[in-house]
Amino acid sequence: MDVLVETRFRGFEGVALGGYVGGLLAAALPSAEVKLRRPVPLERPLRVEEREEGGRELIDGDLVLARLRPGPVEVSVPAPVSLAESVAASARSLQRSGLVHSFRGCFTCGNGRSEGDGLRIFAGPVPGREVVAALWTPGEAFADSAGEVRPEVVWSALDCPTIAAAVFASPPDAKEKVVTRQLAVARLSPVRVGEPHVVMAWLVGRDVRGLFAEGAVLSREGGLLALARHRLAVASWGVPLGREHWR
Repeated sequence: MDVLVETRFRGFEGVALGGYVGGLLAAALPSAEVKLRRPVPLERPLRVEEREEGGRELIDGDLVLARLRPGPVEVSVPAPVSLAESVAASARSLQRSGLVHSFRGCFTCGNGRSEGDGLRIFAGPVPGREVVAALWTPGEAFADSAGEVRPEVVWSALDCPTIAAAVFASPPDAKEKVVTRQLAVARLSPVRVGEPHVVMAWLVGRDVRGLFAEGAVLSREGGLLALARHRLAVASWGVPLGREHWR
């Protein structure tokens, strides 16, 4: 089948694109992992091909851009963040800190997006805990016919907050930049439009090649609806880890 990554996502600039592409490839799969191999063009049709054992590839001509494989996602989730804590955490986010947000057009975290055009998930630190969180009430624009948030939107919602966890866990003067290498997401229960949710994320560790972060979407009662495991690669371009570089 063919798929077009819509031109209205032109503002991704590498942020949240891994989540969107992963969710697009995963479709109805409850859990899977996407590995990004090359930058994804946003303004022309791309081909999706089925592979063995439920795998899928996103292809541009003869080039494989992304490869998805189904499989479980194992994440150890910290104690839930409450709705009130998530609202307070968003007030401490990069988007609301007075800094110049480098990716204002990002579908997930861009503060240049309006309600219904972007998710506007602004994750900030929770005092006394090594997690970031944000309140998220998905709008009708992101619903399927059953009133549930579409898979690619759930994947996107877990993309930028896990990057934010890496940013807030890094020294303010860190010089590295990161991009998505692999993102795995498990959708455990439906995410409903019009209902408040908490998106939380935390840094798991680092190695010589990059960082590992995890995240979750919670219901207002703290129930787990979706989980993510995100591998970030250090690169010459991408999201700055040092908050001083967002000025």
